[in-house]
Amino acid sequence: MDRKSIIIVGGGLAGLSAGCYARMNGYDVQIFEHAAIPGGVCTSWKTNDYLIDGCIHWLLGHRPGNSVYTIYKDLGIVDANRFIDAKSYINFVDARTGNRFELTADYEKVKDRLIAISPEDKSTIEGFLQACRVMAELQVPTGESSKSVLDKLAGLWQKGRMLKYFFKYNLPLNEYVKRIKNRWLRDIIVNLFLQDMTTLFSMLMLGYLFNNQLGMVEGGSIRFVLPIEKKFKKLGGKIAYNATVEKILVENDAAAGVKLAGGPVHKSDIVISAADLHSTLFDMLGGKYTGGRFEHMFKNWKMFSPLLLVSFGVRGDIKRYPPVNVFFLKEPFKIGNTETDRLLVRDYSYDKVMNPGDKTVIQAEIETEYDYWMGLRKNEEIYYREKDNAARKVLDKLEEFYPGIKAKVEMIDVATPYTFLRYTRNYMGAFEGWLMTGETIKMPVPKTLDGLKNFYLAGQWVEPGGGVPTAVASGRRVVKKICYDDKKDFVTQD
Repeated sequence: MDRKSIIIVGGGLAGLSAGCYARMNGYDVQIFEHAAIPGGVCTSWKTNDYLIDGCIHWLLGHRPGNSVYTIYKDLGIVDANRFIDAKSYINFVDARTGNRFELTADYEKVKDRLIAISPEDKSTIEGFLQACRVMAELQVPTGESSKSVLDKLAGLWQKGRMLKYFFKYNLPLNEYVKRIKNRWLRDIIVNLFLQDMTTLFSMLMLGYLFNNQLGMVEGGSIRFVLPIEKKFKKLGGKIAYNATVEKILVENDAAAGVKLAGGPVHKSDIVISAADLHSTLFDMLGGKYTGGRFEHMFKNWKMFSPLLLVSFGVRGDIKRYPPVNVFFLKEPFKIGNTETDRLLVRDYSYDKVMNPGDKTVIQAEIETEYDYWMGLRKNEEIYYREKDNAARKVLDKLEEFYPGIKAKVEMIDVATPYTFLRYTRNYMGAFEGWLMTGETIKMPVPKTLDGLKNFYLAGQWVEPGGGVPTAVASGRRVVKKICYDDKKDFVTQD
């Protein structure tokens, strides 16, 4: 029997992962990637000799003993990278009051410090932190089971765990903090992650932190990606860059290959889309196989807000901060129509592989408006002028926390929602797809489409909450499903 062929749309983490596992299981695989390099959203880029990271800030499961670590091992990531334990999650600095709090991996110290901040919230703090520890037991699903997250939670409840936490904390952070009396404590908790995300997600992150399963990748995101590409090629896979898929070919309601922009057609037995979900459904498939479920998602589900990433290359000594910080500003400022009173700032002083010597990248991440920046793109001169204005405003605010930084900046890089769209095609600039909310955590996104055979979906858009572990696990999971449909054993050996 001839080997089946698979075409994968998208060479991000999920596409590369799916490609590797498909080759391990004997399929001929061709990946078509829109950009010039692998990785999709998981990338880094150089500007004036400074390496700017656009993705991995925390890596879940970077140590043995976690389910996703085996995937990192399978894909060649572990042997090619050095992982650094995250000793600090977020450092909070309030310029309005002088308050400071660093959320570290020391569970007992964190608990004692939070209670010292707000003795009146003692029972709430203890309950929250205990739930974090329990949530750490919920490992990233790898495809070993078809159970949903909700099924897994229910299973843990049967052991006397978990489900009570699910019902108590499955609400957005900005709703949960209403039960907290102390304002400073509220500011800390509501900024643990995105405010519209379910509180359970932040608990999962902190549980991994306290369990020493939260890390960082030395050298940046592209260094994490390249070993997967290398593994895929070593396994005999083929990948084409600057190759934009315009249409997924369908014959007799079965996926039959792809048509690239410019005309070339490539046939295959199976197609996996690990690309943007909206482009896949409404452009590549012409909206024919969406159904009510997907229409409901795009109408009602919340997506990750588009981002403005403002990065500064700094040469010389500056004040040092932990890797991730939330700076509360004395006075808010506006970019476009969005006013912000805080800055999420990443300080890459710790990573001298990324920027050796006396070079450092300081990066501010700001939620912004997709329509505003896309409107500016109609006039290139105005667009670039507003990028410069945004960088100036951010640098003015950073001067308060990094005295003297203005004089030491020798590189400025601004990535807008248009930048994300241009390089990754992510719908509305949503860099990680759907938020993990009370609804999305209970409703798995279908990995196949009703009425369309030989077609599968993978990637962040079909795994609400997104992130690196879920992306690589999604690639593994989809190949296991294909093997099941083909009535063959799934293997993970070269």
